[in-house]
Amino acid sequence: MATPDALPHDRLPPDLSARKRLILKAIVEAYIGSATPVGSGQVVREYVPDVSSATVRNEMVGLEEAGLLTQPHTSAGRVPSEGGFRYFVRQLMEERALTRAEQSTIRRQLFAVQLAREEWLDVATTLLARVARAAGIISAPVAVQCRVKHVELLAIQERLGLLVLVLQEGTVKQQLIELPEDTDQTDLSAASSHLNERIHGLSRSELEALGEPISDLEAFIAARLVSLMAQIDEHQRKEFHHTGLVELLELPEFQHPAQAQRIVRLLEQPEELFGLLETLPWSEGMHVLIGARGPRTAILEDLGLVVSYYGVESVAGGFVGVLGPMRLPYAEIVPVVRYVSQVMTESLDDLLSPGAK
Repeated sequence: MATPDALPHDRLPPDLSARKRLILKAIVEAYIGSATPVGSGQVVREYVPDVSSATVRNEMVGLEEAGLLTQPHTSAGRVPSEGGFRYFVRQLMEERALTRAEQSTIRRQLFAVQLAREEWLDVATTLLARVARAAGIISAPVAVQCRVKHVELLAIQERLGLLVLVLQEGTVKQQLIELPEDTDQTDLSAASSHLNERIHGLSRSELEALGEPISDLEAFIAARLVSLMAQIDEHQRKEFHHTGLVELLELPEFQHPAQAQRIVRLLEQPEELFGLLETLPWSEGMHVLIGARGPRTAILEDLGLVVSYYGVESVAGGFVGVLGPMRLPYAEIVPVVRYVSQVMTESLDDLLSPGAK
């Protein structure tokens, strides 16, 4: 897993004593569950009963001076800062391992709708939203070059046909074309059937390089396919799905209208989110981004994002993850995002493999 963004100004906190680490971990976990400042009394009662409240208060002052905690009001307890959350995820968090039953459920649900593209994406976001109690997000798989799964040509009227192209990741594209003279549905079906045997799984460049002799009608269909696939490759649409916005807006962090409007806009108009995700290295796998550190991550002010790419780099893929307040239950979310990404990669690989039908 890629580590979260560094602490503000790339300033790492000093080495923390075992007790400070224990108290910081307790405060972060308590705050994730309650969204209210955590006092020394609560820490003693629920996490470190063998330490006095006065000692905990002193340690909390030290953690605040290190930039890991903040105190909203003079008489209030402490809450984790952005740096505190980052330190927790990187140094203190204990991931909750998925059980075999949970893995089986995720795998079964995703593979059950593998061929129904919209349902596949919606199931993934629903799985994540349920675990995170936040917004599950996913982008549809985009191919560097689209690949043919199946092609059909339908005669609509004299000299007019409908070219139907099914891509391997499940997208269906249609285009009206002018047919050669004296071409009927029998001719089109025979040519399409013969062509499908030879072009299944090919990209546009591979289709252009196809050297085997084909009939004039098949050559005509192939040329129209190359033209349509060139348009698709040029204008791959960034398709974005999310689930859990209603539950997200019920959280205390989004009760103020300005905060609510900001998270709604980020999810409903995800261009800025796409812009951020496109800067993240695919090779680092999982990314945990907490808060804003500068212009690149400004959209994540007071937010947390756990995201992973799925698919095969330079072939086809997208991203899947969770967006919500900074106090996301990271220990539960990270393993689920990782596993969903893994299963979706396997599923997409099945769809893109040369033998996929």
